[in-house]
Amino acid sequence: MSLESFGEQLRKSRERKQISLANISEATRISVKFLEAIEAGKFSILPQAYVRAFLREYARAIELDPEELVRQYDAANQEIQAVAEEWIARSRRKTMPAGRERPKDQPPRSVLSQRAIMAFALIIVGAIAVVYFTNIGSDNSPQAPASEVSFDKVVRESEAASVKSAPATTVPTPAAASDSLKLEITTLDSVWMAITIDNTRKGEYLFPPDRKRTWMGKEQFEVSIGNAGGATFKLNDVNLGEFGKRGAVVRNVVITRAGIRKPE
Repeated sequence: MSLESFGEQLRKSRERKQISLANISEATRISVKFLEAIEAGKFSILPQAYVRAFLREYARAIELDPEELVRQYDAANQEIQAVAEEWIARSRRKTMPAGRERPKDQPPRSVLSQRAIMAFALIIVGAIAVVYFTNIGSDNSPQAPASEVSFDKVVRESEAASVKSAPATTVPTPAAASDSLKLEITTLDSVWMAITIDNTRKGEYLFPPDRKRTWMGKEQFEVSIGNAGGATFKLNDVNLGEFGKRGAVVRNVVITRAGIRKPE
């Protein structure tokens, strides 16, 4: 079963139960854009760290078994890989026709086939390398596949996006007072975030695009965020900007009256 067929089955199941994508989005906080991609089988445009978490939430919203749905998704991926591996295996099994003598100076066809496959593979790898180095540094470049995470777990660091430490940004704020610090996030994309306020209060969130949230504190905020380029921050209405690149994971950013401090 292809991923497109898998997504089509989900769409038909949802429509039979007369549940709209807007209703699912409201219940799961997954953007309609991502829900449409799931039903179209276009999983490559989803944040790869969230794919299985999205599928589980989608399944619950239309009253399907979450783990069975994830199993079917994995099976579809494995089937695609198996077809590709079988094609390569068949090309390696090809031999010369029976009764046809090979010239003494001509290497075996199996060797030629292997050389052709290796040459083809080198061409593909070279093309991928050109595309990668052409797009490296671009916020919109495709990200490498990431491991599965749930909504309440931190995503692993993405190998496709790295974040360089930035100098501290000075933020002018009023004199110290009780809960005088106000941190505000505005999301541009789906992001995971964990926050610790004054080393005591903690929270974890998965925000869809176009959302705002405010926290109040006395001394400091410590923030970890997945898809760091997918959100901007303000401290006491002073713009702090983004904490990293899209697709990157940034941990333990400390925000105080003196500014922001990122780990080395």
